[in-house]
Amino acid sequence: MIKVRDLHKVYTTRFGKNVVLDGVNFDLLKGERLGILGRNGAGKSTMIRLISGAERPTRGSVDTTMSVSWPLAFGGAFQPNLTGLDNIRFISRIYDQDIEANLEFVEEFAELGPYLGEEVRTYSSGMRARLAFAISMIIEFDCFLIDEIGAVGDARFHDRCNQELFRKRGDRAMIIISHDASYIRDHCTRFAVLHGGKLELFEEFDPAYSDFRIKIGLDASDRASLIEWPANRRELIETTHTVAVLDDLFRVAVQDADWSRDDGQWQQAEAGYQDALALYPYQRSYWVQSAHAAKEMGDDVRAEIGYRTAIALGEAYPDVREHFEFVMNRQGADPREFPARIYAATDAQDAAPSAPDIALFARAAWGDEKVEDAVMQRLLREHKTCDSALAAMMNDERFGGAVHPDEEAVQTASVWIANLIAIACPALSQKEKQQLAQRPEMRNAPWAAVLAAGGFADWNAVHEALAQAA
Repeated sequence: MIKVRDLHKVYTTRFGKNVVLDGVNFDLLKGERLGILGRNGAGKSTMIRLISGAERPTRGSVDTTMSVSWPLAFGGAFQPNLTGLDNIRFISRIYDQDIEANLEFVEEFAELGPYLGEEVRTYSSGMRARLAFAISMIIEFDCFLIDEIGAVGDARFHDRCNQELFRKRGDRAMIIISHDASYIRDHCTRFAVLHGGKLELFEEFDPAYSDFRIKIGLDASDRASLIEWPANRRELIETTHTVAVLDDLFRVAVQDADWSRDDGQWQQAEAGYQDALALYPYQRSYWVQSAHAAKEMGDDVRAEIGYRTAIALGEAYPDVREHFEFVMNRQGADPREFPARIYAATDAQDAAPSAPDIALFARAAWGDEKVEDAVMQRLLREHKTCDSALAAMMNDERFGGAVHPDEEAVQTASVWIANLIAIACPALSQKEKQQLAQRPEMRNAPWAAVLAAGGFADWNAVHEALAQAA
């Protein structure tokens, strides 16, 4: 048994005391698998390290009658100046294991090849995690601590990890942390939510997951802290994937959509992916998933929009081509006449337009981000560049429409404003971008505000349309 009593962990920072764990209590019996849900930074990994003995608590105790592993996917137990092979030999001696048998197992399981003969300090984080997991499997612990092992390696490696953990060692106790709620649902027998330093225990997954969803409901100030200030459209696209996966609301929206997809509930799946994309509209992977859902429902227009957008944002065309051509052909349209525009790391005005670009332009130039599917499809089909697409939108009767104040932006700029400024005003410094975003006119007259700040300076088609309008 593991007994955790009144566990506290406080870190001293230059900003003051950071209370990570504030009186955590639970018991873990042999054979139980406790899955822990919590936001990024909630203290899940800290708690795992305290239980493993890798760190000491500020107050409280961890008493165990079971042997406990180090956190799987945690490489802190390695000597970085030794090779992978020497680390295996060292750990095998500590636990009085058969060195040659262990070397053979780790070499076959981790699939690190000649890198096992290199110093561990030269390994990537993924290589260190594979080595740590493989070494963990050569030592028969009573309790395994699993910290995001599902994030390491490919599908084949995951299957092999699951085989070793949940089938060969199904009788062991485990504490599992994962951002993938499905992983916790599928492999745990008990559940907990860590939030605000407190741990709440549940016997069933559904109430635990519902509690987790409630607790990660972010208020306006929380959302404001997540706003990025990319230098330009290229940086916006290339960084959004990393930023999105750190956002709890994004991950929950995607998780719910994935479950709906797996159940064949295509309407709910598409809505879930669109909820995620509303937070991070330039996240190309989920434009593909949203398009797949639309295709399954027979909505070829929305599917085409999704596939075109994913390709324009950098999704590999060969991976999407079959689906894109299928929905085009089902509409009786020739993909050669209206080809998909492939992403290029170029200036925004010369880049292939995507659905989030059109939505931004509509919000700024029309006063409404709602773009009818048929209009969106036509703009994406007919225009090779963002410059051309925006100029065409300026010839629409809606051009110059009033914008309703953005309630999200009462205290700070919303994400759409930050994205618009990054695309229209790449020459501004980050400080100048933030100052522009805070101007009241950005909320009710963003088109005029961006132009006044020198936005769209090198957009030739836009300036021709402006000259004609004058």
